[in-house]
Amino acid sequence: MLFCFSCQISEPEPEPIPPQNHEKEKIAVNQEIIRRENADVELIAKRYNWKLTQTATGLYYQILNPTNGKQPQPKDIVKIKGSIMLPDGKEIYNSNVDGLKEIIINQSGEPIGLHELLTVMHAGEKANAIIPSYLAYGISGDGMKIPAASSLICKVELINVK
Repeated sequence: MLFCFSCQISEPEPEPIPPQNHEKEKIAVNQEIIRRENADVELIAKRYNWKLTQTATGLYYQILNPTNGKQPQPKDIVKIKGSIMLPDGKEIYNSNVDGLKEIIINQSGEPIGLHELLTVMHAGEKANAIIPSYLAYGISGDGMKIPAASSLICKVELINVK
């Protein structure tokens, strides 16, 4: 006769580790990013001697030559010229090199901050603006020309609105 015995020691199941809520830390990090960007905006405005207005979303802009031209609405097609730079002065767009840019308001793939700037402008106006990173390409950048968490400095002329 053959007897087989198996001993199985059962260990108690470990208690699951509850997920940690990092919301407070995330909020604190985002607030610090915004605080630093606001400090950078002040330095940039001082460097260029710009008198900027801030929108509710955080876009900073200055209209240089107010007109009574048409103001863009969602889905309008606008044509712009000018330049867009990083805070270090590196140019990422210049209409003299890259040509005029055509944008469909609230539909084209440009940063939301650029769309917002264009909707506060009128045809024929020129504006200076600083678009904070959260209205530009965010904390990841665009993966090509624009680094993570970069504000954009814009000098734009709204040529026409269709």
